[in-house]
Amino acid sequence: MNVTIIGKETIGAAWWRFILSAPNIADRLRPGQFLMVRCADLFSCYLRRPLFAMPLTNELLMFHLRPSPDPGLAWLLSRQVGDTLDVLGPLGHGFPLIGEARQICLVSDSPALTPLLGQMQAALTDNRAVTLALGAPRATQLYPLTQLPPQIEYQVATLDGSLGHRGTVMALLPDLLRWADVVYAIGSADLLQSLKTQTAEVRFRLPSGFVYGLMSESLWACGLGACLGCQIETARGPKLLCTDGPVFDLAEL
Repeated sequence: MNVTIIGKETIGAAWWRFILSAPNIADRLRPGQFLMVRCADLFSCYLRRPLFAMPLTNELLMFHLRPSPDPGLAWLLSRQVGDTLDVLGPLGHGFPLIGEARQICLVSDSPALTPLLGQMQAALTDNRAVTLALGAPRATQLYPLTQLPPQIEYQVATLDGSLGHRGTVMALLPDLLRWADVVYAIGSADLLQSLKTQTAEVRFRLPSGFVYGLMSESLWACGLGACLGCQIETARGPKLLCTDGPVFDLAEL
């Protein structure tokens, strides 16, 4: 299926926002689901790459990119308004519905946080309280504050201390875990493991349905469950990131 780039702009230091016309996809895509994008033209043959986008309307999608040494993502970043992309999807299972939770916590130490922004918008639309906690090596690598709605609480950690807490975003977790009704996270394996460990310490257990993590590090091949390259072990046996995830309840990992 082809989608068309109808908007591309810089929103901060080395941050690009793309708008896609995707009338047959946008109305079905949930935050945390992904598209497999063919990052290739006549002279290249890269594997498809997972693309995490968020719906703007029933016909429009938005995603963000930063410069990357990966040649496929570099190819994608070089696309311009009017170009078309060959995509498969939506694929996988995204973040669950917010349900009765009133205090929503979003955590990431990754630039690939577009699904969290989609979950944030859904929470704000339903008048939930939202805290977004982000971590990065330095302030210039953080998602631009000017692009965030004023209704949310914003907390940040940088390794060099250039903004917010000096250290990792994991240092902010104890207070957030006491406050939150549900946590949605995207990031490194260390962040997801820390969420499990600190939840068990702060809340004396790791309850089911409290912390959800998006795992995307191995989604670099088929995206359809055919190659088995993204298999992980869970409390319920082997699962595939692409078809059973990429969002999992961390109590099951």
